[in-house]
Amino acid sequence: MTINSNYDTLLTPLRLFGLCLIIPLLISCRGEQPPQEPPMETLPMKTIDLSNMDDFREVSDNWQIAGGVQSNRNSELDLRPTEGTGVLANTPTEENQEHLFTTWEHNDLELELDFLMPKGSNSGIYLMGRYEVQLLDSWGVDDPQHSDVGGIYQRWDESRPEGEKGFEGHPPRMNAARAPGLWQHYRILFSGPEFNDAGEKIANARFEEVWLNGVLVQEDVEVTGPTRAAFYEDEQPAGPLMIQGDHGPVAIRNIRYKRYDKKSIALNDLTYSYYGEAFDQLPDFSTLEAGQTGSADSLNGNIVQQDDRYALRYSGTLQAPNTGTYLFKLRTAGTARMLIDGQVIFDQDSVQRMHELTTRTIDLEGGAHEFVFEYIDHPNNWYSGLSLYAEGPRLRLQKLHSSASVPGGDRELPDLIVDVDDRVKTLRSFAMHEGSKRTHVINVGAPNGINYNYDMGQGALLHAWEGPFVNTNEMWINRGQPQIAKPAGPPIAFEGKPIVAALNSGTASWPDSVSWDMLDVQGYSISEQGWPVFRYTYGELSVEDRLEGTEENRRLTRTVRFSGSETGSDYWFLLASGRDITRNEDEYVVDDRSFYLNLLDAGGAEPQLVQTHSGHDLRVNVPAGGSESTITFEIIW
Repeated sequence: MTINSNYDTLLTPLRLFGLCLIIPLLISCRGEQPPQEPPMETLPMKTIDLSNMDDFREVSDNWQIAGGVQSNRNSELDLRPTEGTGVLANTPTEENQEHLFTTWEHNDLELELDFLMPKGSNSGIYLMGRYEVQLLDSWGVDDPQHSDVGGIYQRWDESRPEGEKGFEGHPPRMNAARAPGLWQHYRILFSGPEFNDAGEKIANARFEEVWLNGVLVQEDVEVTGPTRAAFYEDEQPAGPLMIQGDHGPVAIRNIRYKRYDKKSIALNDLTYSYYGEAFDQLPDFSTLEAGQTGSADSLNGNIVQQDDRYALRYSGTLQAPNTGTYLFKLRTAGTARMLIDGQVIFDQDSVQRMHELTTRTIDLEGGAHEFVFEYIDHPNNWYSGLSLYAEGPRLRLQKLHSSASVPGGDRELPDLIVDVDDRVKTLRSFAMHEGSKRTHVINVGAPNGINYNYDMGQGALLHAWEGPFVNTNEMWINRGQPQIAKPAGPPIAFEGKPIVAALNSGTASWPDSVSWDMLDVQGYSISEQGWPVFRYTYGELSVEDRLEGTEENRRLTRTVRFSGSETGSDYWFLLASGRDITRNEDEYVVDDRSFYLNLLDAGGAEPQLVQTHSGHDLRVNVPAGGSESTITFEIIW
């Protein structure tokens, strides 16, 4: 069947109810799928300089500084460093296979890094040299264990009975691994063990969060002691970061970190005054008589609920444990002003919606500071709430407001996952791509778990992912104002450019978009296998675009058929675009080793690698003469 490219209206009236119970056939209300990592604005992290080895203790010859690496995903343990700086490469041998230790030590730590695993390789990141987050080539593993990437490795006790020597291992919530030879990303929030003045441990180490490729794979996992193969068998208040060097080759780059003290920023002796009047702007509170006063443990925009309109004034002391730069983040639906020691930090003189967030920094001496916060609620009851976050030198980002101050509490929106059963499913929505909203998006999900979303307005592939289909919470909850569906599995992003363009030459700049005067969207049909086939005319060129996912060796196969061009020498097809594209034997490695492209059929033309202002394009000239041609390639990640 052919489906019109205009938006279906089926979902629109139902969305207004904001209730998953209204649509049981489409959506299941579940929260077990790992959320994707939100963007965070915080104080800057420290960076390990990988132009030299100065941040590390004595280094053995298996470790070196490189400019990059080469790796064939089909070859076991294949990691070949290239000349330059910026990448840490481990290529162990029987003679040299030592671990790598930082010169600095830590307890609580926030850590981010990129890593690359060649096929079949194994390594690990040891917090404090004792507690391991696993590095492993786990591509394609259906049932990940503690020993797979994203897992927290088990502890080991030889004195325990056979079959029980290993214990306390924690597998990742889902397998978010990329293919071997591609760069991947870790973000780890770790809390080290605590000790009293007598040196006795009073709290275990804990992995608060582990994010793998943007997916939360571990949360609030406690470890009672060093994991197996840790360098140190005891537990101490501090230890170095360690990267395992004796198992297999690994490359690491972009290492950033923050070390935290076990101290907190606090609001002390906090009192409030309540004024039950309708104010258009913040008044001179010294001229007013409060309708109610009291004490509070934290900020709460709803601490008194008597009138529709009101103002609040809080005063107290801000305890800043360390000297240095402090960051404050304010989100409020009303008007607000915050002062520290009489200095205005926030002066928000107009109402805002709750999704808007303002950030300010200030340098403070360690100690107590006078704190004042003034607030007028939003005139529209649809918008309410007040939240304030703070971060300081070696001090974690924390909330200074109560959960009651935020509508629905501080919880993120619950997941509303659209399930795919025994057939390919399509769902239309808006979608975010590279910071912009795409409005003509088709989300395509398959029973084999290989999914993608596609901008029909440009013929552009946006994302692909393996796992659960789409999260529609921003389409349905609170009337679904953003109307955005998000990948429910770990997505990989593509360039999102139109696939066809008429160019004066093969090296001309590729357009970011094409007008609908040039690109006529004709909708899509459904193939016998259930996959949509998108149809367009571009000038005098007819285009059919079909993408099918394969679970084994995770990939999307894309087949594009052209016909009808009499003067087709000016028409070009865009295979891929990225910061760099290199040829790796029988396939291309795209966008700084983000994914592979295997060109199966170029339609009789020779692909051209074109340098652009931002990197490279891989293009194919569409044959002229009115003949049909087909281009087929695989995207592997």
